[in-house]
Amino acid sequence: MRKSPKPPTPHTGIEGEIENRQELGILKLHVYKDNQMSNLSSIERIKLERLLGMSDGYVLNFSNKTFSDFVIEHTGIDVYDQKYADIGESKAKRLRSFWNKESNHIVGKLLLAFLEFWHYLNTSNEFYQVTEEKLKLYEDCLKISVRLVSDAPIEETNVNIDVLFDEIQKSIIKEIELAKFIIWIAVAWFTDKQIFDKLLEKSSQGVNVQLIICDDDINRNSGLDYTKFETYKIPKIGKYENIMHNKFCVIDLNKVINGSYNWTNKAKYNFETVTTFSNRQEAEKFAEEFIKLKSLTF
Repeated sequence: MRKSPKPPTPHTGIEGEIENRQELGILKLHVYKDNQMSNLSSIERIKLERLLGMSDGYVLNFSNKTFSDFVIEHTGIDVYDQKYADIGESKAKRLRSFWNKESNHIVGKLLLAFLEFWHYLNTSNEFYQVTEEKLKLYEDCLKISVRLVSDAPIEETNVNIDVLFDEIQKSIIKEIELAKFIIWIAVAWFTDKQIFDKLLEKSSQGVNVQLIICDDDINRNSGLDYTKFETYKIPKIGKYENIMHNKFCVIDLNKVINGSYNWTNKAKYNFETVTTFSNRQEAEKFAEEFIKLKSLTF
């Protein structure tokens, strides 16, 4: 009597999930000749799919209409074009096809928008506690998205450094104006409406703007609506009530603004110093610190 084939032994963890999919024949990466396609690895794809809840064909809590509108808003691309239906019609399959066909920085830009929406869904309910496992997965997905976005062509043959003592506010606004993909700001206090309005303008253009500030009366009484961006407020920490006292901004994973200057109205009249420099390796260090600071708010 002929025996039935033995079912594959289930594996655990992310690597195990890859093995399970390979054995079941469902891990199929559709490769195209277009060398502009994103280069997401198998592990990165699985992490993203877990966070976005794609196992049953869905993407977060989007309907077909809101999913289509969201992708168009953040990329200008119609994900319901027939070319994204080559592996299936569900939202999850269309998103997988999108990953296979679009460039790293376009995919990364969309993923950053999804992560911002995920963060809103999971933190807007005060009775819902994000687990450590989910937080770690979110941080991993954020790093994946940043890696993809930073793949946009940037010249790095020279490190350009500028040290400023005067007209610092004008310089910050000028650098913000040049941003194409991301603006990540960690400043203790932020009350400057001119800089705030420029950030609003860039956000309306699709640039990913994220803000970390102190959770204190100075910011509470600023008159600025920080909810316009993905904002994280860090309270005083520990026995000695230590505060988040950073003053840096990361732009497009290639440029950093750093120094003594808080983004406040008063700072314009103080004796302050700011250094701006363009260097991918150093900018990534600041981006990693930014992600660490965000975790203090969960």
